[in-house]
Amino acid sequence: MARVLNVVSWVLLAAGAAVLAAPASACAPVAPGASSVAGATRRDDAGRAVALIHINGQGPFRFIIDTGANRSVISQTLATRLGLDHSGEGLVHSVDGADLAKLVNLESLSFGALHLSSGETPVLDGPMLGGEHGLLGVDGMAGRLLHVDFTKHCVEIYEDPSRMSTRGWLSVPARLRFGSMLLVQGEIVGVRVNVLIDTGSNISLANQRFRDALRGVGARTIEYRNGHAFTFGRPIVLSQRVWTRLRLGRTIVDSVNAYIGDFHIFDFWGLRDEPTVLIGMDVLARSREMAIDYAKGVVYFRERPRGDYRWGNHESERGSSIVEAANR
Repeated sequence: MARVLNVVSWVLLAAGAAVLAAPASACAPVAPGASSVAGATRRDDAGRAVALIHINGQGPFRFIIDTGANRSVISQTLATRLGLDHSGEGLVHSVDGADLAKLVNLESLSFGALHLSSGETPVLDGPMLGGEHGLLGVDGMAGRLLHVDFTKHCVEIYEDPSRMSTRGWLSVPARLRFGSMLLVQGEIVGVRVNVLIDTGSNISLANQRFRDALRGVGARTIEYRNGHAFTFGRPIVLSQRVWTRLRLGRTIVDSVNAYIGDFHIFDFWGLRDEPTVLIGMDVLARSREMAIDYAKGVVYFRERPRGDYRWGNHESERGSSIVEAANR
């Protein structure tokens, strides 16, 4: 009998991503006994952060950091390379639907010396992985803190979140859904919206209720033609998007471009009838650094200088930023 895994929300825009893979700069692993484990990262061709992961003591292998996935995933190519036999099947939920996936049993999935997870793990392939070896979900993040520095190309995981100083950072309180998915309360010109944090997606998505709630209140609907995005199955046709400014507590996010649709994942999370936007790396990587405290349920950002980051070729996407509201 297939297990229900409730895994993931990944989506990859098939065209228009102009962020190229960046080589990892110096990010030396922290010495044994330190309060965190650190390692170099880079961005894949879609701009998502990639960490080096060991599977059953072998590796390292390239895994996309995915805060929208409550389980890690490995590619069929890697499973074959490691000689991992299928142990069963599980139902995997993605943006556009639910599909059966093969499972393999992992003895360990680790980042440096830090053990993150083990046990039955979905095996998937497709354009979504972009040639990487897997997705690093949040199944090993409970009680820990994930820190990604987008300018120094460094990822760090703290076992004790209190050991990382966040003084001077922008902080946004969050709630955990399904034990791992981060849900933040946002606001657009007085309209309250749900905001989901998903580093595994290179674009931002919103439901129809989000579009309807913002009609005439500071959001612009744009027709968008010939756009396709991929999860691990059928391509998604993108035909409309909303362009707006989003407020998260005292944090302002300029020029949020969210693609609108009746995406399955919003139904699965029980958010179909609530204005909800999933913000991906097109938004998150505008910050200099991002940290997620899974113990307290807080998302942190550090600002970049305005105009320091560019995503894509659209004129409206240049110079966008994440800044403190008091500075606006």
